[in-house]
Amino acid sequence: MLNRRILRIKVIQTIYSLMQSKESNYYLGLENIADHFAPNLMAEEKQDVLVLDQQKKQASDFYTSFFEKKDLSYEQAPTEIKKTVQDAILYYHQLNQKDKVHYKDVLLQDIHQVEYMYYFLLVTLSRLIQIAEQDQKESIHVLKTEQDPDYFFKLKHNPYLHAIDNHPVLRKYTDKYKLNPPMEEWKFVFKKFIKKDPIYIDYMKAPSVSLEAEKNIIVHIAKNYLLKQDSLTTLWEDMDYHWVENDETVRSLVLKCLKGIQDPSKEIVLPDLSPNWEEDNAFLLELFAKTLALESTVEGYISAKVKNWDMDRLAIMDKMILQVALTEMIEFSNIPVKVTINEYIDISKTYSTPKSKQFVNGLLDTISEELLQSGVIKKSGKGLLDNK
Repeated sequence: MLNRRILRIKVIQTIYSLMQSKESNYYLGLENIADHFAPNLMAEEKQDVLVLDQQKKQASDFYTSFFEKKDLSYEQAPTEIKKTVQDAILYYHQLNQKDKVHYKDVLLQDIHQVEYMYYFLLVTLSRLIQIAEQDQKESIHVLKTEQDPDYFFKLKHNPYLHAIDNHPVLRKYTDKYKLNPPMEEWKFVFKKFIKKDPIYIDYMKAPSVSLEAEKNIIVHIAKNYLLKQDSLTTLWEDMDYHWVENDETVRSLVLKCLKGIQDPSKEIVLPDLSPNWEEDNAFLLELFAKTLALESTVEGYISAKVKNWDMDRLAIMDKMILQVALTEMIEFSNIPVKVTINEYIDISKTYSTPKSKQFVNGLLDTISEELLQSGVIKKSGKGLLDNK
């Protein structure tokens, strides 16, 4: 199931990507200046290359000084240099605005990717019906027998696989997104690993099995092969850029679906990504938007506490974690400060440097204390008044 921690991670990752794009946009602004003052080889009149180089340097220096020191002295520069710097700054902001829209879409697509992988793996699991049937035919051919006991190939009749295979939502989703499970790789795993599994062998040899045993073998295969086998995991990582983060959620959804099937003869229930997706979706988008809106303010709170440590020297992931965490404290009055601090400390353990836990903890604790006392952070509601 999606939880708020996963949503927080998604926001941090998206903000991180956006910050990298901002840096690229900064250099694209400089390129704009360089292009403007580049010699025009098609010009009718000969251009003074030395003068152009000098103008380019002056404009580039003004541009750099504006971003590093908020220096507006470019406004006093000669008209052409002034306009070129203004155009470059405008171009930078236009690129950033486009990126904000783009990465908001990316954020939502990343959540969609969780659902996509969840359904994709269920569909892949159901393809064991075809693989088992094909394996039966190949085995009969190799053994040259007239008839083999059908129970030995009972996997192709497993009612839980058929319940998944026939599910109208999964079938519609498969058609819509052209799901194409990796049949050769799945077949390889089946032949090399699953068929040699003692639990699977016992299941196949039994003349008859209960519904519970039919479910158990599918859960066993999903848990130990579909979601765990190295060659398949590599495929899932290739399909999903954030598989390391999404793995746990997708695994939980798949197993919850399988274990929750009570009667495979009826339409099974596919667990939702979240029990309150509308609320979680609103949280996700608001946290993203508010973090961008408060970027300068929050950066000021952080830099005030690291006076002897240049902001640019902070681990960039630490900086993103701090920005999103402080935004959450300030903007979400229904979430206790302590909950926010604990969540982002846990995130820092996985996604930043070895020393990040202590660094993030210390800074969040100190800054939140001051912001609570100054009234910048305001908490309301039952259980939220004591945030220490």
